[in-house]
Amino acid sequence: MARRKSTGVLSSDAEAARLQILDAAQSLILRYGMSKTTMEDIAQAVGVSRPTVYRYFQDRDTLITELIRWRAHQTLDRGRMFLLECETFEDSLIEGLIFLVYDGIRDPVVRILVTPERVGGESWIDTIPLATSLTKELWGPIFDEAKARGEMRDDISTDEACVWITLVQLMLVPRLDKAEPDDPEVRQMMRQFVLPAFMPHPAERKAPARRSRRQPSKT
Repeated sequence: MARRKSTGVLSSDAEAARLQILDAAQSLILRYGMSKTTMEDIAQAVGVSRPTVYRYFQDRDTLITELIRWRAHQTLDRGRMFLLECETFEDSLIEGLIFLVYDGIRDPVVRILVTPERVGGESWIDTIPLATSLTKELWGPIFDEAKARGEMRDDISTDEACVWITLVQLMLVPRLDKAEPDDPEVRQMMRQFVLPAFMPHPAERKAPARRSRRQPSKT
């Protein structure tokens, strides 16, 4: 099939050149799919040789991983804005998880993160390291703040909490893929099984603190 023609000259700036390559790869994958997009196709789309692409990305898996990370940061930015509007940690945990999963699976590139096709793996277990890394970026500060306010258990580390939340998000994918984001059964399940894992023990629990809605940084 005919592929996209060259987008122009590759930038002499290394970071700009990487972004050009990622943008070309994204366009091809969205049009033709992951399995039918090769490094040769990407090189042609950028207007360079395949060895030139390998100067910036050591192999196809590395390129795809960086593309997913690049695109996923857009999802994280939307999620961060959503979480700023949540008044309590419980709201952040329940509503934030649902928002992030539902938003992510509707992004055709981020969705690759939870499909075996991404790296030729047999299950989404292969995607956990990248998914956990992205989860820590968003949820790490939220968990630290919740513990400081007494809304979250002190006896679990932030890193452990991020690993667990990563698994919860991946398990929610098939459910939310076939449900609406306001499905009450999903919330009930999370309140019954997910929320208790993070809540302080009864003797340590304080009244839920309502947070002032912070304005997003303009920088």
